[in-house]
Amino acid sequence: MIQSLLSLLKNYMTRKDLLTGEEFLAQRINQKFVKADNRVKYYNNKANQLRYKNAWVDKPLHKSICLLNELLGDKKEATFHKQYLLGRGLSFGVFTHFEYYEGKLYNAIYNFIIIPMENEQIKIIKK
Repeated sequence: MIQSLLSLLKNYMTRKDLLTGEEFLAQRINQKFVKADNRVKYYNNKANQLRYKNAWVDKPLHKSICLLNELLGDKKEATFHKQYLLGRGLSFGVFTHFEYYEGKLYNAIYNFIIIPMENEQIKIIKK
């Protein structure tokens, strides 16, 4: 009887390491890795994959927000030529959301509203 309970417990506590696939006898009920280094490596790999997958959006957004903060500084709004902004590296292909300004809906990057004007001028308003 005791032998069968021990065998059952051993089967229940036998786990497979998520990183290496190695089988081990878990010391805790929630243990998923043989050692802490495996856990760190597994979650670092997982985070790197997520960063790589989202880089096509995150990199242009990061570059754009840094540029807009640099260009506007303490000013609430400014107007620039579209080609100037493109040359500086502003990406008009990615936005974080849409924002209403004077009754119209415009693209926005974080706290900046991007308003196209005539003659390829772009007005940027900091909220």
